[in-house]
Amino acid sequence: MKTDKLIKCYSYLIAALFLGSLLFSCQKDKLVDFPDSGTLPKGLTGSWVEVNTGTDTISFNSNIDSGFFYLSRGFAMTNGYWLPAIGSTAYSYKISGDSISVVDGLSDSMEGGTYYFRFDEPNLTITVGKFSKYIITKKSVLTFRKIK
Repeated sequence: MKTDKLIKCYSYLIAALFLGSLLFSCQKDKLVDFPDSGTLPKGLTGSWVEVNTGTDTISFNSNIDSGFFYLSRGFAMTNGYWLPAIGSTAYSYKISGDSISVVDGLSDSMEGGTYYFRFDEPNLTITVGKFSKYIITKKSVLTFRKIK
């Protein structure tokens, strides 16, 4: 009778260890695989992913210091349809020195602001102040890396 209880106890212990190792081995890897820099277009033109979350992407259509860029936040199920996630919209922008002025395309009052901006072409990164309240992070400065 004691042997049966001991076997049952060991069985539960082994099952718990197996389940624990399975859960720890399934952690999400935060590394984003970036393409070879030689295959990407030069300048601002292209798509840039936020390196910490990997979920927010900005896309520039040109290399000029003013125009529009699009913030893509992925898709979400809304009323049974896959629609762009809230906060996905176009922004008008104007770059001047180490700042960027943006106007939110979702805002009916054309709200906007001026934020820190640094374009590091050799490292394929853009560092910019948090210009959208929909980007879910506590960081006030975001880093985007070119992906295409």
